Amino acid sequence: MDLGTLGNFLLGLASVCAVASIVAFAAAGKEGEMARKIGHLLTFGVFGFTTLAIVLLATAFLSENWSLMYVVMNHPTTTGAWAWVYRLSGVWAGREGSLLFWEWVLAIYAAFIARKFLKSDSTLGSTGLAIVNFVQLFFLAALFIESNNPFVLTPAQYIDPNTGALLTSAAMNPLLQTWAMLLHPPTLFIGYAGLTVPFAFALAALITGDTSKNWVVLSDRITVFSWLLLGIGIGLGSVWAYYELAFGGYWAWDPVENASLLPWLTGVGLLHSMTVYRRRDGFRGWAFMMAAVTFVFVLLGTFITRSGIVQSVHAFQEDPLSFWLFLIMMVGSLAVMAIGVIVRRSQVRSEGDGFERVLSKEGSYYFNNVIMLISGVLVAYLTMASAFPTWMPLGGQSIKAPAFDSLARPLGIFYIMVMTICPILAWGGGDMKKLWERAKMPVIIGSVLAALFLGAYFLFMLPFYTPDASSTPWWHHTLAISGVLTAGYAIGLPLWLFIDGARKRAAATETSFGAALGWLFTKARTQSGGYLTHLGMGVILLGLVGSTMFVSTHNAAIPQTPGGSFEARGYTFTYVSLVPSQENVPEGGTQGDTVYTLNTDVFKGGTKVATVGPQMRYPQQLAQQNQSTQHVSIIHEPFKDVFVSFAGVDSANNANLTIKFFPMQSWVWAGFVLTIIGSAIAAWPKKTRLAA
Repeated sequence: MDLGTLGNFLLGLASVCAVASIVAFAAAGKEGEMARKIGHLLTFGVFGFTTLAIVLLATAFLSENWSLMYVVMNHPTTTGAWAWVYRLSGVWAGREGSLLFWEWVLAIYAAFIARKFLKSDSTLGSTGLAIVNFVQLFFLAALFIESNNPFVLTPAQYIDPNTGALLTSAAMNPLLQTWAMLLHPPTLFIGYAGLTVPFAFALAALITGDTSKNWVVLSDRITVFSWLLLGIGIGLGSVWAYYELAFGGYWAWDPVENASLLPWLTGVGLLHSMTVYRRRDGFRGWAFMMAAVTFVFVLLGTFITRSGIVQSVHAFQEDPLSFWLFLIMMVGSLAVMAIGVIVRRSQVRSEGDGFERVLSKEGSYYFNNVIMLISGVLVAYLTMASAFPTWMPLGGQSIKAPAFDSLARPLGIFYIMVMTICPILAWGGGDMKKLWERAKMPVIIGSVLAALFLGAYFLFMLPFYTPDASSTPWWHHTLAISGVLTAGYAIGLPLWLFIDGARKRAAATETSFGAALGWLFTKARTQSGGYLTHLGMGVILLGLVGSTMFVSTHNAAIPQTPGGSFEARGYTFTYVSLVPSQENVPEGGTQGDTVYTLNTDVFKGGTKVATVGPQMRYPQQLAQQNQSTQHVSIIHEPFKDVFVSFAGVDSANNANLTIKFFPMQSWVWAGFVLTIIGSAIAAWPKKTRLAA
């Protein structure tokens, strides 16, 4: 049996198990314990067969088995000790393999849920698992579409019948043959797949009529974990773009970038709604709605990437069948949840859904949800605008980055303001005197930090300001100063909450301040993780203001002669050498990727601070098209990055450089790390008792 037939046979068996499990759960009703157990065991079967399928595909990549067309089109050309790792990344490098990988991750989640409920005989659990398996069946069905199938055999004309060598230069995109490709897509897929679980359990709660907090308790940790992994994936994608794509930035509002952001935004609202649902039995309607919208945005991300309906440098080729399949699934998911909420409307309503005072924790959670939902819908609409008919607002138009920035900046700053105030607000509100008592010290600390950050604005950001035709100067600086001041309070408040919490615990338990602070991080994880996440968001905001609103760009042409130089922003870039070399040379060959490294000394105030070596790379697989990629060099400083990319040699024999200054760039990465650590602490598993 060839690999193609075997792979499709395994996917067929997984599909049969998925269908049979759904039938078993449906037949079980309320008293069918044996049927439910069979459904759980069949779920393990789906996991087992998809695991074998993914192992089969991975083995084909590792052994460079050219019998599968997907392996031919997505194998890396990297050589060396770590080449096998890049071969493994070929599994998720293309449309077909990424869909299989996504289904496999979803099968892992399903198997995890099945194990939890195998002995509990929970109707809610088995119904939720049946819905997860239905989503699995949807992805399995998508894999049988030829354009999505990784087990299509390679046509004879692609392989030499005598030597078995490839007769095509097709291979993995050279830009994907980086360390980020090993981590960025898998973390995104883990996040995407996991956000199926809260949708499934929310819908199960409506189907079974159990609209208590049980479905939230059973799915909230998976939700936090999935949202965390999605955030890590987005961050890694930004790092990859910054270091590998050489466009001079880390976020370009590309449709596929936006696709990953959408469920992350509404996921924030979902997490906060689930918190109120679990603790106060409120925001029930919000929780059901955000679970559905987040799942639909997950599908929309796949729709954008794989349907070809929106043009993107990251998107795959157009596929009409995928277009209709994912469109039907999106509409169907929203419709089913809406019908369920309407049917159970008397149970979905709760006394905790409203709020009497704006300055209350409920009020801040409400505004959090509204901002995240509006932001998600706006980004989705603007991203899809080019595919809409011209009679719709902005229909047929490709929306560029400045339009996204004009919306995202004020909305983002306002959101951080709301996020900052939330932790000191009380449930139900309270009198202003008590609120001031809680807010007094955070305001003092925040004011000190805001003043320091305002100084950083004048010293480290404003000098790099370059007027832009797409923005109004007074509005630009008003937003920037508002963001800087907001960041001060956003960082100051969680700092005080850590200090105050540790101080009070130390006094109550007669322990040291350090021991009390350690207790907050190890025992009060949800609370301390939330504080650290908020602190990280404040640091990110400060970094975003500098690194996106005050970027300074310089195009340099440096003579290739001793002493040839270019000055920009107090830095002098002096030519040293242009060195050609060969990389990724096949075993026994002489020609690989041609790499030109431009070595340049960088001086500041007459003192040498670094030697940079940006590169122009001509991959062998693209040699016939004379296409190249770039590898940038970056000088990292506490308050700015100096970004240097090499664009080749012009007709006058000058080396062309693009030099960019990114104020506060390192603060973006530091805030990202703090946010991830905080979210991870908050997501750390706790023992929970399963509901019967």
